[in-house]
Amino acid sequence: MSDFETLAGVHQGLFVLLLLATLLPAYKAKGLVYVQTTRSLKKSAGWTLFFFVLALLLFALQVFMTWSLFHSFGWLYIKDKLIGFLPLILLPLAVGLFVSVPRLSRLAMGRIRSVQNQASPAPSTVETAPKPWDEPLLDTAVVDHLTTEETALHETASALEIPLVKSTTLQTDTVDAAWRHDASAPEMIVPLQATVLGALIALILQFLFPAVTLEINILAIAWGAFVTGTSLLWIWQSWKQHRASRPGELRRPHAMLRFIRIASVLVLFGAGAYLWGHQEILASVLPDQLKIADHSASAASQGQHATLAAAPTTGHAVSVTELTGPRTGEPDRQFTLTAQKTMIQLPSGKTAEAWTFNGKYPGPELRMKQGELVEIVLENKDIEDGVTIHWHGLGVPNAEDGVAGATQDAVMPGEKHVYRFVAKQTGTFWYHSHQQPSVQVKKGLLGALVVEPAETEPIAGYKRDLTLVHHTLSEGGVTLSGRDTLMLDTVSPGTSVRLRLINADNLPVTYQLLGTPFQVIAIDGNDINEPNLIANQALQLAAGGRYDVSFTMPNRPVFFAQSKQANGKGLLLSPDGTGELPSMNAELPLFDPARYGSPQALPFDLSTHYDHEYQMLFDLQVGFYEGRLDGLWTINGKVSPDTPTQVVKEGDLVKMTFVNRSFMDHPMHLHGHTMLVLSRNEKAVTGSPWWTDTLNVAPGETYEVAFRADNPGLWMDHCHNQDHTASGMTMQLIYEGVTSPFEMGAGTRNHPE
Repeated sequence: MSDFETLAGVHQGLFVLLLLATLLPAYKAKGLVYVQTTRSLKKSAGWTLFFFVLALLLFALQVFMTWSLFHSFGWLYIKDKLIGFLPLILLPLAVGLFVSVPRLSRLAMGRIRSVQNQASPAPSTVETAPKPWDEPLLDTAVVDHLTTEETALHETASALEIPLVKSTTLQTDTVDAAWRHDASAPEMIVPLQATVLGALIALILQFLFPAVTLEINILAIAWGAFVTGTSLLWIWQSWKQHRASRPGELRRPHAMLRFIRIASVLVLFGAGAYLWGHQEILASVLPDQLKIADHSASAASQGQHATLAAAPTTGHAVSVTELTGPRTGEPDRQFTLTAQKTMIQLPSGKTAEAWTFNGKYPGPELRMKQGELVEIVLENKDIEDGVTIHWHGLGVPNAEDGVAGATQDAVMPGEKHVYRFVAKQTGTFWYHSHQQPSVQVKKGLLGALVVEPAETEPIAGYKRDLTLVHHTLSEGGVTLSGRDTLMLDTVSPGTSVRLRLINADNLPVTYQLLGTPFQVIAIDGNDINEPNLIANQALQLAAGGRYDVSFTMPNRPVFFAQSKQANGKGLLLSPDGTGELPSMNAELPLFDPARYGSPQALPFDLSTHYDHEYQMLFDLQVGFYEGRLDGLWTINGKVSPDTPTQVVKEGDLVKMTFVNRSFMDHPMHLHGHTMLVLSRNEKAVTGSPWWTDTLNVAPGETYEVAFRADNPGLWMDHCHNQDHTASGMTMQLIYEGVTSPFEMGAGTRNHPE
C-alpha cells in the first residue's frame, strides 16, 4: 500500500532529521561559554533558540505523522512508536521548553543573574568624583579592549586633560565570569543534550528493535542508558560551569583534542558493533551468564531442536517419522523425480544452467485423482547440498512434507527417498525442493501438481486444461512454464478453457487476461462459491499462490501475460493460431478475493471462541545475523530460531493476526493446513469463503485468519519469499506430544529452510 510506505517512510526519516535538528541547539548551547563578547553571546543564544524551535516543529510533525499512521492503519502500527520511541524525545524536549528556553531568552536579551563574589559592580554612567591627576582615566582592562579610534580619542583627551565619561558598552562588552556562569548552566544545556541522547536512542530502537514493546528488557536498557547518560552529562556540565565561573579568560579546547574525543567515541561504538556481530569473540571473554546467543548454523539447529523438545506432551509421544502415509498397498500412481544439474536452452535461444527434475524445466507436471494412493520416488543425481520435496498446499501427513531437518534428512547425491500419501484434496498445487529453497527453487527444482476430482463429469465440447507456472530462473530470466517467448495455441470458439496459474517466484506477480470475460473458480486449490463473471481486472498472485480461471473461448484472440512484461511474452490463444497482441492496460484494478463470489456457511468466523490466538508483527530491522550486519525480516522482533512457536492440540481452533509494518510483501505460507481469511484491514470478508495456504500480506495490511489443527506434526509457518525465510522469517507450529529426531535448521542460511 503506497500510502503506508509513504507515511511509514516519512515517519522513519523524521527520526533521523530529529537527531540532526536536536544536535544543532545542543551544539550551539555548549559553545556559548566560549564566546568572547556579550554581543556575540546574545546572538548565539538567539540562534540556539531558533534551532530549538525548529526541533520542536519537527517533533510536532513527527507526532502528526504518528497520528496519521494510527488513523489510517490502526494502533498496532504506532504502538512501539508511541510507547517506545517518542517518549525518549518528548520528555527532554518538554524540560528544555520549560527550563532551557527561559534561560536562553535571558541571555538573548542580555540579562544575567548576579553571581555572588563574581558579579562586576553596576556601571556608573558618569564619574561621580574627579580622579587624581596621576590616575588613568580608564581602567587598563578597558583600554585593552578599545578600538583604534577609541584609543586615539583617549590619548587626545589625556593630552588636553579632558575628563572622559565611562561607556557602559565598553565596560560590559567583554564576557566576564557572571556571563559565563549563566552560559554554562547545566539547567540550560543538559536538557538540550538529553534531547539529543533521547533522539539517538529512539533512532537506534526504531531501526534495531522496531517491536520494542515486546522486549521490555530492551526498553528498560534504553531508559537506563538515557537516565545514566543524562546524569553523567549533568555532572560533567556542573564541573564545566564551576570551571567557567572562575575569573580569567576561558578558551575552547584545541581542535585536535575535540577530534580525539569524537574519534574515541566512534571507535568504541564500532568495536562494540563488531563484537556484537562476531559473537564468538565475546563468547571467549565473557562469563557464561553474559554470553550473547550464537546464531550460527549449528546453534540455530540446536536451539530449534531444543524448542521442539520442550513442547508439552500429553500421553504417548509420537515421532514425526510415524506420521506417514500408507506404507503398504499398491499405489494408484507412481512417479520418479530425479534431481540433477542440467544445461537447458530456452525458446529464446538463451542457454542457462538449471537444477531440474528429470532434466525438465520446470519439472514434469504430476497429475492424479482425488483419493488415489500416490508413490513418488525422489532420486538425487548430483545436487551436493541434498534435495527434499515439499508438496506446496497439499495436506499430506507430516513425514511426507519433505522439509529437510524437520521431517527427513536431505537426500544426498546417489540416495533415494520414497513419499507415499493419499491425495485427499482437489485443485492446483505445486512441488519444490525445501532444502535451501532460496537457492534450489531459483535454480529450477520445481513443478506443477494437479489433483483432479475422482469422477469427472463429461463436459460438452472440447475442453482445454492448461497449467502455467510463472518463475524467474536464476540465470535465465522470467519464464512462463519454462518459456521466455510468446506461446501460441489454437483453441476453437466455444471451448471451455481452464488456466491453472502458479506463481513460483519470491514476490507477487500481476497478470492480465484480455479478450474475454472470465471467472476465478479456485484459489490455492479451494473452489470459489458461485464465482462472478468479470473482465478488465488484473490478477495478482502471491508468491507460492495459485489461481484457477475459466472462460469460454470467443471468436477472437485471448491474451494472457504479465502486466509489466507484455513485450512479446505470454500466452496467445486464438481460433486459428495467429493474431495481434493487444496492448496491456497498466491501470486495471486488481481482483479482490475478499469481495468475490457468494457467502457460504462457515465452520468458524470472527465471533468464534478460539483455543489459541497469535499476533505476528512483521518488521524490517538492522542487525547481525551469523556474524554480519544485514537487514533482518522479523516476526515480533525475532528471527528464527527465536521467533514465536505455536503449540496446539489436535482439534484446536487457532486464530492468527498478521500485521505487516515493513516495506515488503510477505506471502505467509502454513504447511499442512488451509487458512480461512476472516478479515482484511479490520473489514470482514464478505464474498465466498476465502481459503488459502499462501496469503500475501502487503505493507500496511492486517489480516485475521483461522484454521483447525487437524494434521498432527511439526509444521512450518513462514514467509514464502525464500530469501526472507533464509534470513529467519519462519515460525513453528507444534502439536503437543509430537517429537522430531532431526536437527531443526529452519531459517538459517547454511541449513535447509
